Amino acid sequence: MKRAVLLILAVLFAPVPARAQSLWIPRDRAGSVTIEALRPGLEFVDESFAGTFFLDLRAPLQGKAWLVAEVPFALVSGDYLIFIGSSSHFSRSSPGNVYLGLETSAGDSPFFGEFGVRVPTTPSGTDLVAAETGADSDFGRFNTFYPKVFSMQGVFNARTVSAGGIASRLRLGSALAVSTEGGDPEVFGLYSWQTGYEGHAVRVGVAASGTVLVTEDFGNLGSRATTQLELHGDFGAGRVRPGLDAKLPLGSAASLVSVVLGASVSVGLGSSPTSE
Repeated sequence: MKRAVLLILAVLFAPVPARAQSLWIPRDRAGSVTIEALRPGLEFVDESFAGTFFLDLRAPLQGKAWLVAEVPFALVSGDYLIFIGSSSHFSRSSPGNVYLGLETSAGDSPFFGEFGVRVPTTPSGTDLVAAETGADSDFGRFNTFYPKVFSMQGVFNARTVSAGGIASRLRLGSALAVSTEGGDPEVFGLYSWQTGYEGHAVRVGVAASGTVLVTEDFGNLGSRATTQLELHGDFGAGRVRPGLDAKLPLGSAASLVSVVLGASVSVGLGSSPTSE
């Protein structure tokens, strides 16, 4: 019973994750469709299977603009400890909140902006274990599996790639989350730093990303922040690129998930490279 209470509290009060899509969506091509599968190491479930899937779209529009969208889905099956010495087997799944947004940049500038909304398409009666599995699969994504929460975000990016293929990206912004059942909105600060190597056939990188709750006054900013480290690699010189991921939650988030391992496949929509 104690773990059941902790799970409910985690879903209701955990910091909302921080961005719309994976940091590793390809940016050296006109557009892409990416499928991601993430498996979190849950601390509150003896799972036989737990995974979250994301379908990501980044499609070029007229000028230096892109339509971006994401559809998430989570499922989990295993034994959940209810009382000491006993367990209950379950199998649950849940769709997540769909994201729709735009990216824009001016010419060949390294600066570009993001604006988007995530609509509350997670069913209000969704199972808490499935929702927590989805939310904990990537602490870097904003409001992916919180029922009855509408959110919008605006983000500034600075991204450069050197002649030798060293890529760096700074991402700063804010997000507004509003419950559809009323109450005061919450404002979050968003941040991430990403660096790595982008070659013709291999791309590898490391990143740190997170969020800080601005509109509450409990504790200090550090106690209201959630951060994770990320490792990524994808391979191939053609349109299809398989990839591998590892995410390491830090601080209080690590008590829910020890590590997240993932795989992805990205298919390019354009034949000629492009960058912001």
